[in-house]
Amino acid sequence: MKKQNASKKVTKEYLSINQKRQGILIETRNTSNPVLLIIHGGPGFPLYPFMSAHQVDLTHHYTVVYWDQPGTGMSGVHTEETIQALVDDAYQLIQHLRTKFNQSKVYLMCHSFGTIVGTHLAHQHPQYIATYIGIGQLGHVLKNEHRILNQIKMFVRQEGDHGGLQLLEKVHLDYDFHKNKYYQLLREWYTARYKVGFSSRGYGLFKMIQVILKTPHYSWLERLNILRSGLMGAPRLSKEMTRTNLLDIAQEIWVPMIIMQGVHDLQTTLEESRIFFEKIGSRYKRYYYFQDAAHAPFIDETEKFLFIMKEIVAPHAT
Repeated sequence: MKKQNASKKVTKEYLSINQKRQGILIETRNTSNPVLLIIHGGPGFPLYPFMSAHQVDLTHHYTVVYWDQPGTGMSGVHTEETIQALVDDAYQLIQHLRTKFNQSKVYLMCHSFGTIVGTHLAHQHPQYIATYIGIGQLGHVLKNEHRILNQIKMFVRQEGDHGGLQLLEKVHLDYDFHKNKYYQLLREWYTARYKVGFSSRGYGLFKMIQVILKTPHYSWLERLNILRSGLMGAPRLSKEMTRTNLLDIAQEIWVPMIIMQGVHDLQTTLEESRIFFEKIGSRYKRYYYFQDAAHAPFIDETEKFLFIMKEIVAPHAT
């Protein structure tokens, strides 16, 4: 890997993947650097707007590829997807990137819901994955949600908020918790209040909308498509997600595995990500705690995040 101080180049590319028009943004200073494919969460929540807004620059060591999954951002409006369809799309994209950059493998960086897609990808196609990097790693999704609810209740008890506790005691979680609007409103309110949602600094909906609407390199239609996908949701994907248990395949994953976890994250909990990590079959695995971070350690502790990302690729440098 050649390290250069060349200026960063950003290119936008539209591809036909499994008969669907999908968009990617490529950031690079040197196309001989290892390729890092970023698989965002949500569903339908691209990371590029936030990485760009907070100047999280990975291009000194990687050629970075931001992929907008079908139905959001650059990838238009599509019929309902399945998790396996996203895995298949990501596989085809990897083949394109391998050819484009003349590399045998790519690095995966997956966030939140994207860790479901990425984990299945690493399980099904390990020969094309140099290293899997999970940020806000999911394992057993329903158990994760129970942990979130219990932790919120603990915060509310500590505050002596008896009214809030009564509201939370009415919540009964099952596999359809994504349809429970009452719970979702309480969850959003309390994770924002205690700064245990997207960022430990606090990151409300209005700020997210501002960031999305200022995203460089996106057209206005593509920016609005992110907001549309957020409002409309993805019922089929959400239903699949709530029924996901990645512990079933963790022991069969043999690619190098890196997990990064914000200690204050109540979107994907530390406990569930750690249980997943312990189940991983790979002989090479590392778990990194971010003590001052919530769901986005790349924003809350950018310097530490970039250092780890540099260390990940260092053994494979030429």
